[in-house]
Amino acid sequence: MNFSSDPINTLENLIAKNKTKTISIYLVVVLALITFLVLLPIIKIDISSQSRGIIRSKTDNVPLASIVSGKITWIKLKNNAQINKGDTLIKIAKESLETEKQTQDTLSNTVSKLLLDINNILKGATSSLKTSTAREDFYKFQAKKTELQSKVAQTQINYNRNKTLFNKGVIAKMEFEKYVFELRFANQALQSFVNQQKATWETQKRDLEERIKNLNGNVAKMKAEEKNYFILAPVTGTIESFNGLQIGSFINASQPIATISPEDNLIVESTVSPNDIGLIKKNQNVKFQIDAFNYNQWGLLEGKVIDIDKNITIQDKHVFFKVRCNLKSKVLQLKSGYKTQVSKGMTLTTRYIITRRSLFDLLFDKVDDWLNPKQITK
Repeated sequence: MNFSSDPINTLENLIAKNKTKTISIYLVVVLALITFLVLLPIIKIDISSQSRGIIRSKTDNVPLASIVSGKITWIKLKNNAQINKGDTLIKIAKESLETEKQTQDTLSNTVSKLLLDINNILKGATSSLKTSTAREDFYKFQAKKTELQSKVAQTQINYNRNKTLFNKGVIAKMEFEKYVFELRFANQALQSFVNQQKATWETQKRDLEERIKNLNGNVAKMKAEEKNYFILAPVTGTIESFNGLQIGSFINASQPIATISPEDNLIVESTVSPNDIGLIKKNQNVKFQIDAFNYNQWGLLEGKVIDIDKNITIQDKHVFFKVRCNLKSKVLQLKSGYKTQVSKGMTLTTRYIITRRSLFDLLFDKVDDWLNPKQITK
């Protein structure tokens, strides 16, 4: 066997050089693996559950309808129009209401005057009666009273004359008692008529007071109903689903006119499947990935769960719970500094932050799934 005489390229030198490189690579791999294993329990990531959602107003859409029927005389409505709470949106003709109100006012005034006259009659102040009805009743009363007073006076004269004759013994007691009875009857008839007429006026007074109360109630009701002929905006927001009514159109009571999408705080409403609802609770942190903006460039919005439906919703054979979350910010920003705001109607993916777990826990769970495949796929 021939061996090289070169001391550098000897077999021993070649083995030594290759052995060192092999050990160095081996050590690097081992150290990297050890470092990775050490970091597995330390490095933690967010574990989240996802669902689809949409940005909407915190308040549901408000339907706009009329309480009364009538012809439209003025209107200020169109789709996407911005309105403020209290703005007049529609005016409805109220001629019939005004006519009825005038009739009630006239009737109430007439009844009030008659009641005043009745009170004056009962008080004896009959010199300035204003209504013909009260004057006629009082004149009839006076005429009948005068007639009965004349009868009393006549029977009193007969009584006095026959009493003198009876005291002198000219007439018998039985004949004198007839004149006594006639005088008593005439006085009773007069008193009975006066009492009966006063009772009639008292009854009429109570009836008139009740009637005035009802009339005043009707007038007050009409004044309140007058406001219904002006349709005002109940909230600040945007007009949607306007049915196209115009000036001159006839509107019926309870007829839908439009809906108002309120301009209040925006929230996110997501639909969560029954399988995931148990992982979600109030005040839980969430992140939102807006479909209209690339999250790699614009990032994510953040918020918290504020409400979870207690009852399940079934829609088009889909079963889900509604979960509502607030938005900490409505602004998305590029790295260049350009900003934009999200708005109602934008769709998104909601990520519910369930917990933070280490890479070791996740790896262990994965290995456990491989070794113990107990789950049944539904």
